[in-house]
Amino acid sequence: MDPGARALTRRSLLGLGAAATLATALPGCGGEPAPGTTRTTEQRDALALAVDAYIFGYPAIMFDMMRAASGPTNTIDHSPLPDPLDRGAARLSHDTLYSQAWLNLTDAPLVLQIPGMEPDRYWLFQLIDGWGNTVHDLSATIPRTTLGAEGPPYTYVLTAPNWSGSVPADTTRLHMPSVVCTVLGRIQVDGSSDVARVNGIQQQVKLIPLPDWTRGERDSTVSRVHPIDRGSEPPVKRIATMDGRTYLNRLCRVMLANPPAPADAPLMDELAAIGVQPGGTVDAQSTAVLDEAVRQAQRRIADWQDPTARHVHGWEIPVDQGAYGTEYLRRAATTVHSPGLAPIRDILYANRQAPAADDDGRRHRYRIRFAPGQWPPVEAFASLTAYDPHGFLVPNPRDIYAVGHRPPPVPAADGSVELAVQQEDPGPAVPQANWLPIPDAGEFSLTLRLYAPRETAIDGTWEPPPMTRVD
Repeated sequence: MDPGARALTRRSLLGLGAAATLATALPGCGGEPAPGTTRTTEQRDALALAVDAYIFGYPAIMFDMMRAASGPTNTIDHSPLPDPLDRGAARLSHDTLYSQAWLNLTDAPLVLQIPGMEPDRYWLFQLIDGWGNTVHDLSATIPRTTLGAEGPPYTYVLTAPNWSGSVPADTTRLHMPSVVCTVLGRIQVDGSSDVARVNGIQQQVKLIPLPDWTRGERDSTVSRVHPIDRGSEPPVKRIATMDGRTYLNRLCRVMLANPPAPADAPLMDELAAIGVQPGGTVDAQSTAVLDEAVRQAQRRIADWQDPTARHVHGWEIPVDQGAYGTEYLRRAATTVHSPGLAPIRDILYANRQAPAADDDGRRHRYRIRFAPGQWPPVEAFASLTAYDPHGFLVPNPRDIYAVGHRPPPVPAADGSVELAVQQEDPGPAVPQANWLPIPDAGEFSLTLRLYAPRETAIDGTWEPPPMTRVD
């Protein structure tokens, strides 16, 4: 650890594997066609172009704000186990500890080395470009994603778009489409008693410039463990308050270091008419038009519904995530809710909402019953986490924030597994490992996570069971 590094807040981390949340800081109403889909050949007005520019640029702005609040580039930050007071990001998992590095590959490639771990410990490292797309997902749990790296340790060389050269024989080159990019890692943690062990593994992750690596200088990684963030507003809320001129001019600056992809050229040709281009400005545009564009774009993002998601027994399961191409509205809406969302082959997320009590304040009690042989099919493990109306973990006297993983739930005599989802302790009739506390009022939401899901879960053959009220 770098003793001279300033303390960082969790706000500088990404959404950190959060599931696609069901609440947002953006207002909602109406819905216009998504940019990047159907376009006319007629010249569009400044308002329409500014709306498209806002939606197009949202992930770049989000990542840039997170990067600005973080430590130096090409260093690694690690998270502690979150609790309900952690306000740095919504919908944090309680199953893994996170690691994140903001990268700049301008000067030289970077060597990323992931250490060996226990065979049954799940880990995932995503490499994400500056526009929120997962370019590579590395995991020993799913061998096909290790991309040929021999290990452990698994050693990769991350290279910029125009870099040419050779990499050491015992490494695997991973091309990145932008010089500005992000590493987002998750390592399974088996409860609070396992945190120190995982922190030790995190400190073995190496991130070293290739010239240093080839000279044998392999102890120069700078890494830090975050304090828990008791702060106020995550980046999504700060972005929501930005006026149109500030937002779009920032986008123009961001695109200098993080240029759009070649596939974005048709839209970029149009946006140049209002000054939205790398190094440009929108200073010639009307303030009223730009601010109205913000309102309309926020409405589109807030109202977007995933047309490809599966809806099963009250659960919503996003299946098309991680890489977005020219689906700019999908990309923006996903970034609002969960920047850094993992591809379904790595983590399957199933989400739902429900009221914690009725209008008279009577608390509801729910049950989720997995029939014999129907526990989520995974190569690693599954868990269920509850969140309050703001997407934060639910305070409770027993500090239970997730069930299904550690300790494992207790099956009934017939092999079924029933989980009690309620605010009050259900008593001795329900094993403690089968109880997930929820808030005592308002709406709450649940996320069921399947880590390294099997094909039957990915293709929809397996379905999560309904949640039923028992009061």
